Amino acid sequence: MRYMLIHAADPELASKWDDEAQASFSSWIEETIRSGVNLQGSRLRPTTDATTVKIRDGELIITDGPFVETKEQVAGYDLLECASVDEAVRWAGRHPSSWVGAIEVRALPERAPAAPLPEPGEGKIQYLMLVCTDPAVHAREFDRIEPVDPWVADTDGRGIRLYGSELEPPGSARTVRVRDSRAIVTDGPFAETKEQIAGFDVLECADLDEAIEVARRHPMARLGVLEVRPFWPFEED
Repeated sequence: MRYMLIHAADPELASKWDDEAQASFSSWIEETIRSGVNLQGSRLRPTTDATTVKIRDGELIITDGPFVETKEQVAGYDLLECASVDEAVRWAGRHPSSWVGAIEVRALPERAPAAPLPEPGEGKIQYLMLVCTDPAVHAREFDRIEPVDPWVADTDGRGIRLYGSELEPPGSARTVRVRDSRAIVTDGPFAETKEQIAGFDVLECADLDEAIEVARRHPMARLGVLEVRPFWPFEED
């Protein structure tokens, strides 16, 4: 089973990311890769570099910042292959991101394939696009949403979409926080908001304008909210 570990940072705990945390992070990456459970992952540029895209009544609305204003914000992700959610939760509890915020563990549907990410092409930028719900839109409206398959086929065919999947509902999520060396596991997503992450796609584009164009063509742009955020390569400070 594949699980997305959504890393959410708490700015009030940022000082806890010290040399010990950095060393633990490096060890965690090495161990998950050595164990064969780590399929892909990246940290993301700060929320100031996020762009939110939606279409309402035919109007394209682009705003700077994340899809929802919460104290804890998505800072990165990892995709793991685990035997169970309990195993994924154990890996989450060992990641130092759980010391300085929270890690939300969300299952991917069984049909989702594994796909390690390639290195970015020359002159290309990789983005994480979070596909989110909008509480202002009634649930019945989603019955008339266009199929996403044509969008997937088009972006896959053009080499723009590198990977992506819907996620199991937020109600099945587990959130892990480590405080005073004790793991606290709660049911549900990391943020108690009406807007929730429903899926994600990894895009490779020439620039933000192209990423926005790709996002606006996603069927969920008309009923949900799409947050586009560039990757922040680990080798860059």
